[in-house]
Amino acid sequence: MDYIVLDLEWNQNPYGKGNYYPGLPFEIIEFGAVRVNEFFEIEDSFQQVVRPKVYRKIHYKIQEITHFTNEELNQGKDFRRVIRDFLEWCGDDYMFCTWGSQDLTELQKNMKYYSLERVLDFPLFYIDLQKMFSLRYDDGHMKRTLNSAVEFLEIEEDRPFHRALGDAYYTARVMQEMDFEKYKDRLSIDTYYYPRIKEEEIFVRFDEYTKQVSREFLSKEEMFADPNMSDMRCNQCDKPLEVLIGWFSDSGKTHYCLGRCPEHGYVRGKIRIRKAEEDSFFAIKIMKSTDEEGANSIYEKQESIREKRRERRQRSLDKEIVVEELWDENDGEEIGDD
Repeated sequence: MDYIVLDLEWNQNPYGKGNYYPGLPFEIIEFGAVRVNEFFEIEDSFQQVVRPKVYRKIHYKIQEITHFTNEELNQGKDFRRVIRDFLEWCGDDYMFCTWGSQDLTELQKNMKYYSLERVLDFPLFYIDLQKMFSLRYDDGHMKRTLNSAVEFLEIEEDRPFHRALGDAYYTARVMQEMDFEKYKDRLSIDTYYYPRIKEEEIFVRFDEYTKQVSREFLSKEEMFADPNMSDMRCNQCDKPLEVLIGWFSDSGKTHYCLGRCPEHGYVRGKIRIRKAEEDSFFAIKIMKSTDEEGANSIYEKQESIREKRRERRQRSLDKEIVVEELWDENDGEEIGDD
């Protein structure tokens, strides 16, 4: 299998709110990719400028970063032709690698604009090298820029950044220099296209966690009525957990839980709510092994949420008391005036 290390450059609306196209906030103006074989050797490259159709004038900020000119964009090729050539170049057996998660999302938005929907694999697994770099060198949450990662690894900077092929090349060089073998199985799942029905739902078991992408739900009650979402099971043996903290929410968009497996110890859960259609949503559920420190963080999170709710209730009560006192004062003044 080959790794297709992909980078995209895109333009955005330069005309003001009146000419903004909501279905396409970023229009791709350049493809850049390098092919890396199983031995992590760079074998080939692909580069093509795309002639924009929606935002035909380059945004000044994009021009400052990429140094594209309007004349250069006008000489580009039609998106349909470029995506056809690109996918033919990719071949039949490959895995996308990107720096961050946005490139594949924007690629599919652009493809949808041209009525090329669900052309890529579903579910779409890919390698997020920014995430892997963070797991290897930082705290697993920090998101370094590509420039910062190249500087950190002391990779020779022999071509400019912020052009698609150059950034794809540097991403591949980071891949070569880091301990990629250790993290290559930590695949990401693109959720631009989410499961529509139960049979399409995605479930993947990794070394330290399981990940499930649900179908659409109309309410949280409907979601938690589904055992696949509400059950708390060990991510390693799939047995029911001893429930230490049942599902609770911070702001309605993220839910947490904590359980214990007799064989594998603490397991923490997270459900993230993602908007689907206007009146529906889908959910991403992760059950992950953790240690005592991680378990304590769930206890602390729950207590923090409870404390904030107590404070909000108290502020609300204080306001009601003030209003009542004002009414009492006004009533007294009216009686005195009579």
